[in-house]
Amino acid sequence: MFKAIRNKIIGGLFIVIPLGVTVWLATFIYGKLTAWAVYLVFGTVGDHNFWLVQIIRIMSLGFMLVILFFIGQLASYRVGQFIIKCAEFVVKKLPLINTIYSTIQQIGEALWSPTGGMFSQVVLIEYPKKGTWAIGFLTNENRTGFEINERVGEELLSVFMPTTPNPTSGYLLFIPRKDCIFLKMTVPDGMRMVISGGAVYPEDMGNIVINDKI
Repeated sequence: MFKAIRNKIIGGLFIVIPLGVTVWLATFIYGKLTAWAVYLVFGTVGDHNFWLVQIIRIMSLGFMLVILFFIGQLASYRVGQFIIKCAEFVVKKLPLINTIYSTIQQIGEALWSPTGGMFSQVVLIEYPKKGTWAIGFLTNENRTGFEINERVGEELLSVFMPTTPNPTSGYLLFIPRKDCIFLKMTVPDGMRMVISGGAVYPEDMGNIVINDKI
């Protein structure tokens, strides 16, 4: 009986904890994103009428969404694309800032871009020792005129192997095609799997094709 009660409590914890963490994180982000509007109205983020503060926060959130919509709309026109490219050009010329911007941009493309950004496919590689496997991302097939291939005398693929849970760092590996297992999972799914430490993975992960392109 006590074992059954304990199991029910543990089961409840597994349900409540993820929900609680999600709500807490969403509330934290919501508060940080809208704090500027409260400060703008009252001059300080302190004790004020709760409902009035919430109205201000919701309105500021709506305002930011409208701004994002217009930025996205502007990006669909040539003038907007030119302005964005000019802004990116300036940012990429700033020391340190350019590294941060490029890293975040590449992660965003890998997570949300349908094509996976600079990563073309998810691969499974035997690393760091025989019998141990790691997730990697194909960045280049190096088909013609690649100096390393010519030096080694074998077709090597460029594979980026990110670290967990921080995919902004990792290793560039040159691996023979025959030693790569190409997975059917998408690049965003593969990146989420890396970030979560393997806790999140696609349901059809088991469907793989060995030594062949999907």
